[in-house]
Amino acid sequence: MKVDVHWWKEGTDINYGRLTGKVSSGGWRWRGSSHGDVWLWLNHTGRGLIWGRGERFMLHPGMYALTGGGDLDEWTCVRYPGPHEMELVRLSRKWLAAHLGKQTEWLHPDLVHWLKEGGRLAFCGLMGVWEHDLCSALKDAATHGGGRELLAEARFLEWAAVRLYREKSGDPGGGFCSTYKGRDPVRKAIDIIRTRLDQPLDLSALANEIGIAPHYLSRRVSAETGLTLLRHLRRMRISRACEWLGSGRMNVTEAALEVGYQSLSHFAKAFREETGKTPQDWLKSRN
Repeated sequence: MKVDVHWWKEGTDINYGRLTGKVSSGGWRWRGSSHGDVWLWLNHTGRGLIWGRGERFMLHPGMYALTGGGDLDEWTCVRYPGPHEMELVRLSRKWLAAHLGKQTEWLHPDLVHWLKEGGRLAFCGLMGVWEHDLCSALKDAATHGGGRELLAEARFLEWAAVRLYREKSGDPGGGFCSTYKGRDPVRKAIDIIRTRLDQPLDLSALANEIGIAPHYLSRRVSAETGLTLLRHLRRMRISRACEWLGSGRMNVTEAALEVGYQSLSHFAKAFREETGKTPQDWLKSRN
């Protein structure tokens, strides 16, 4: 039984870490103080349990959780038999107050109450496109470092903008995992693109499938994610290509074709712009 928690980037206000390993039998337990921080748990692989004073919930693969408490509060993480992979982000109250506390009318009521009154914060739900993207970026940054750390931090800020804010000031808000009608087209568009990486982007057809005007879809995606649809497509294509190349199941040509690039030069250019390396150099860096 070997499970490790490694904080690969530590700072005063934000810390990024990974929990990885395998439990052969029984269970593995890890207990830590919240230190007055908010913890984001992104559970990619394995089953486990998180509990604190008055709170207890299961985390299955593909689920995430937010927990927070006072300086003396503790949270216990238990992992059950099997392989485990989970990304961790720890945020200080100071960072949250500085970045989110100036316009609290836009924040979820639960988070506002925690920032102002203290107490405990606990929520879990299914990971959506934002959590999956963040999870992939954090894993990549922890594994390869360098410029990927900046990309991971950008993904986290993108996640916070989508998950912690309400659609508009004064909305009653729900749980942190609530699905908002105004953001549904954005999520749906990105999910559709993710399943069709080998196909060129047809904005008109995509918008028609979702049921909104092409120019409106394009503007919403850019406004809410900070990236254009073409940029999302390129990033997801290269991410998938990295998975194929890293597994050894495909060579560069095969991976390029699999994710929709008919030209190796175009693939190499996109790969370099997303990772900072050519496909060949990226492969060498893994050995």
